[in-house]
Amino acid sequence: MIRNLLDSIKIIYKNSSYQRKLVISFFLLILLPLIILSGFSYYQNKKMIETQSITLSELYLRQVESSINARLSELANTAKALSMNAALTDILKKDPSLTPINEQIEDLRKLDVTVSSYLSSPAVYNIRLYVDSGFLYSNRNVITYNLNSIADAEWAKILKDFYSVVYFTEPYEFKYILYDTRRIISAVVPIRSSSNFEKIIGVVCVDMLEEDLINMMMVADYTSKSEILITNRNYDPLVAYTTIGKPHLESVKDIFRNNTRINAVPVVSVVDNNVIGITPLWNTWKLVSIASMEDLLAAQSDLQLQFFLLIILTTLCVYFLANIYGRYNARRINSLAKQIRVVESGNFNVTCIVDSADEIGELQTSFNYMVRKINSLMKEQYLLGKNLSTMELKVLQEQINPHFLYNTLDLILWTAKRNDMEQVCDIVIKLSKFYRISLNNGSDYIDLINEIEHVRLYTELQNLRFSKKINLVTDIDTSLENFKIMKLLLQPIVENSIIHGITNSDVEQGEIHISASFCDNMVRITVTDNGIGMSQNTISRLITYGEIHTDKEYKGGYGLKNVINRLKLYYDNQAQITFESVPDQGTKVSILIPYGGYRVGNDPT
Repeated sequence: MIRNLLDSIKIIYKNSSYQRKLVISFFLLILLPLIILSGFSYYQNKKMIETQSITLSELYLRQVESSINARLSELANTAKALSMNAALTDILKKDPSLTPINEQIEDLRKLDVTVSSYLSSPAVYNIRLYVDSGFLYSNRNVITYNLNSIADAEWAKILKDFYSVVYFTEPYEFKYILYDTRRIISAVVPIRSSSNFEKIIGVVCVDMLEEDLINMMMVADYTSKSEILITNRNYDPLVAYTTIGKPHLESVKDIFRNNTRINAVPVVSVVDNNVIGITPLWNTWKLVSIASMEDLLAAQSDLQLQFFLLIILTTLCVYFLANIYGRYNARRINSLAKQIRVVESGNFNVTCIVDSADEIGELQTSFNYMVRKINSLMKEQYLLGKNLSTMELKVLQEQINPHFLYNTLDLILWTAKRNDMEQVCDIVIKLSKFYRISLNNGSDYIDLINEIEHVRLYTELQNLRFSKKINLVTDIDTSLENFKIMKLLLQPIVENSIIHGITNSDVEQGEIHISASFCDNMVRITVTDNGIGMSQNTISRLITYGEIHTDKEYKGGYGLKNVINRLKLYYDNQAQITFESVPDQGTKVSILIPYGGYRVGNDPT
């Protein structure tokens, strides 16, 4: 695998230009040591920052741990003191049904005084005393609450089997009458009956706000992207302060779940550029901090950026010097390669300066000889092609429908036999004009207005021949009347419309509409008829073969084939002809001719 890779690199290097080889050599000799030095520096700095981050995390963890444990301890001591208060327990031991109302009112006053004396502690947000529902004051919901109201609370269910001194609840929401809804944590102590220890006759809840814990946790936020959490023994978050969104504790669980040291001292580790620390708290809770080292690595990033800038600057200098040196040594080869690329683009009017008699000079001489030889062959080929195209045009012009002349002469003969001499004269005059325009004094190009006149004469002659009359309508832009087009462009198309379209249709009055206008530096000429139309298969056959019928004895469409071929030859494939037809509705032929564009070698004047 490695050997194949090295062989591939070797082949690439061999096939590279001389100038590129010089650049690669400079890069390897100068940039590679800089890159290695930069990587080593980055690694050492990162290790140092990781060590400092671990020290900082341990310091802040101990500070927050001390603050939180002190606050929880204060809550626990308050709850224990209340639960062991003799006056309070004596009142709760009474049987509500045997205690007179006036005595219960006096008991309530004593409870208020006793509980209020413990509210002065800054750690305590509120104190709740849950008493037997039989007492008159059990539903007051200020200091005293109904014991049955917490029957469904998860932490209350735990109290049934909880015989330790103090139990801390997980954060939950509680709606105070005086303070609205708050998220709190409670230090809970059950008060049991002295006669039946399993019976709970009251519950003391000393509350603190969750936000007080969060404020203490914020001390450990020594980066802009950090998370500080209090979790249970399963590392499920109970209280969270985070600046990066949802806490991610899966990595914490994997690292610390089986680490026995967390029960005694803070444990800090670096995982994926995050400093993760954990330390135990009161009530099997744990304090977890996850701090991103991005801020701590900012200084290192600045140093690394300086290295990168140095590398970039060195790269530019190396590239500049290597190119100068390479160009100096390979300029003649580059010059020859440049001339070869010019020839590849199709330009053969180039000459390479022969400036030496060495191997490169020999290549330059051979290149010049090759270009001269190619130029000579191309000129010969061009003359042959030009002569061939001229002969093809002459042959095509001689093939245009001679049968029309025979049919017209036949018409003159039969008309004369009917002694209609006036009509015969008209036919002969029109026929004379028709062929005079067709010949056009031997010129290949004709004014558009004369081509329209040619079509008009042809249509009038056909109207004399057939019983179905053809109405010719023209719409020519006046600025295009003297526009030169190839002669005999429209007459074969009109002939096809009459012979194959209108005479075979059921319309009473045939109509042919010819228009000419400008279109994006092109001249658009359209011929539209209301004849029988064509199917898509017929149009495809017409475009491909220039034929309307596949019957070899049927000569229809030959004129269209002639027009298509001549358009290609006269306008060097710049002209376009398209057919649109709907059966039983008619056909539209559109021709696009470049404005002012003529076939090379033909003078339209």
